[in-house]
Amino acid sequence: MDSNRLRVALIGCGQIADAHLQELRRIPQASVVGVCDVHIDLARQAATRFGVPKAFDDVGSMLTATRPDVVHITTPPHSHRALALQCLASRAHVYVEKPFTIDAGEATEVIDAAEARGLRVCLGHDQLFDPAWQECRRRVADGDIGSVIHVDALQGYDLAGPFGRLLQDEPGHWVHRLPGGLFQNVISHALARILDFIPDRLPAVSARWSMAPDGPAFPTELRVLVAGGSCTGHLTFSTRVRPLRRSTRVLGSSCALDVDLDARTVTLDRAAALPGPLAKVELTCDRFKQAGRHLTVNLTRLGRHELHYFEGMHTLFCRFYEAISTDGPMPVPHRDAFRATRVMDTVFASCRSAAQMVASDRELVSGSAQ
Repeated sequence: MDSNRLRVALIGCGQIADAHLQELRRIPQASVVGVCDVHIDLARQAATRFGVPKAFDDVGSMLTATRPDVVHITTPPHSHRALALQCLASRAHVYVEKPFTIDAGEATEVIDAAEARGLRVCLGHDQLFDPAWQECRRRVADGDIGSVIHVDALQGYDLAGPFGRLLQDEPGHWVHRLPGGLFQNVISHALARILDFIPDRLPAVSARWSMAPDGPAFPTELRVLVAGGSCTGHLTFSTRVRPLRRSTRVLGSSCALDVDLDARTVTLDRAAALPGPLAKVELTCDRFKQAGRHLTVNLTRLGRHELHYFEGMHTLFCRFYEAISTDGPMPVPHRDAFRATRVMDTVFASCRSAAQMVASDRELVSGSAQ
């Protein structure tokens, strides 16, 4: 094996593990030396599909036998802290799928353990490295929309999908035991896009969750307002809106950018220069031209086999490994992983407080009616 290549291991051979192993295949400086799952059959199947030499059902045995430089943790969130600490104790850098940990207290433990050993731990906010979001970042940095004033992020979710049906059929599923339930397992990406433009260490948060009419017996709708000193953000998580979208609107002091991660497009929305009825023609023409450019770019990417769904994940892996190899800056700094976790804690605390207020109001109304 090339001594310059990083030895990579993976823990947790569920659905997202396939995406990790697929993208790791595309990275020349990475060599996957082992996979591990509590169910050995899952580990062996993953090893067979992706040509990994060894499969394990015990993390300690895997760490001892393979001596990885980096370990990817793709297990349920409640196991992230203990697994990350175990891997760090074995002198391995760690990549952790979102959400980072159950709460900010656990995040502090993991980050402190990494920094005490001179190691790196990376939160899997891969959507920040999707080509569309990277273009958005560049255009904001270039001043295309002026100062960022507000960020509006939409996250649709399909409860009729395989994972959604599982949540409805299994009341004891681990997702229901998370402090933020379904939301904690999903909103990290959308929240990260908002926080990307809100530099405040701990912005103010107001949030409310609710159950959909005739929906499952757990909250499935979430609205979050995040307020920083110079920029605000709003997160909409919904299982009811259609079509399902992962989109963000970044509003600036001069223009706005509409980022569609599903279409992988970034559209500039600016004021018309022409007056009256001519403005309607001008704006329509401008959007038509931008749509044509998007089509050309994506057809070119398709022809070059560059329209990978997990392109952001691939880019994040590469930058994380580069940071390890060169002792360079982290693509997702430790402080950002902690801040995202702490803001999520605040979101769910706000939701619980709002739910208690609603329940108290209902009791008062019910009592006065009697």
